Amino acid sequence: MPGETTTAALQDSLPTMRMGARMVKEQKGRLRDFVDSVQLGKGMGTSWSEVDFAKINAQSVSETTDLRDNPQQLVDALTSIKPTDCGIHVLYTDIVGDKVIAQAASIVRSGALGMAAIMRKDNLDGITQGRSATTDLGTAGNPLASSLIRHLKYRISSNVTEPNPDGPFHFIHHGFALADIDDELSAPLGTYPITSGLSEEVIINGYGSSPRMIGGVFVHEMGDLTIDGSDDCEGFGFARDGMIHVEGLGLRTEAIRVPGFGGGATSVYMYYDYAWGFRSSGNWLFSATADATAPA
Repeated sequence: MPGETTTAALQDSLPTMRMGARMVKEQKGRLRDFVDSVQLGKGMGTSWSEVDFAKINAQSVSETTDLRDNPQQLVDALTSIKPTDCGIHVLYTDIVGDKVIAQAASIVRSGALGMAAIMRKDNLDGITQGRSATTDLGTAGNPLASSLIRHLKYRISSNVTEPNPDGPFHFIHHGFALADIDDELSAPLGTYPITSGLSEEVIINGYGSSPRMIGGVFVHEMGDLTIDGSDDCEGFGFARDGMIHVEGLGLRTEAIRVPGFGGGATSVYMYYDYAWGFRSSGNWLFSATADATAPA
């Protein structure tokens, strides 16, 4: 057969090689790192519980006042959070473990993908809890502004129902929304030289590069926040002890041999027992909806 011999001509003789293997990257940031994390230990029942005592009032007293006529009743309220299990099962055959390249085999056997899946579910459940705030201080379609973050903090620290001036305070939003904070803080630069300080930091690193603060609030980028069909995203801000992450049994892993399947296999089961909750509902947690159109 006339013609040049190229790789296309002998493609059936070429070996198929995989030079490496990697896990698809997860979003950065774990909400549980910024909230009040508590442990439900052994012998402590199935629910984490806390009692809140309502405020009582003092009164002016004269020489003729008899305080026995006006006793103040103590009132308590119970908060209970019950952890539940999530889990994942991975089954791989002995042939898989033996025949795939070493990097892939390491990922398969380590359980790293299962761990990542559980931690992602934990984070998404926390986001759902954060988005359950009764008041949204933002507006769909509007860019996120630093003033919203500052105002949100004061709504918590000087709350008229129950203030929380101690903090620390955290604000969570998608990077597409935080990009508008970058634009806001760098806009005054115009054609002027960049001087050292906040504007310089924003230009170099962006505002979503944690940890950064606005008005005493730590601002965090979290890509696990979903964006709706109108390119809006609901973030939220809170005092650290306004959100609670309760861990029960913690992470458990068990590997079981399955000799009767596929010439021999291994089943790996992973479980994690946890729950999310909040304190002082409506006072220490606020939503902040904003435009989250992808930056051009």
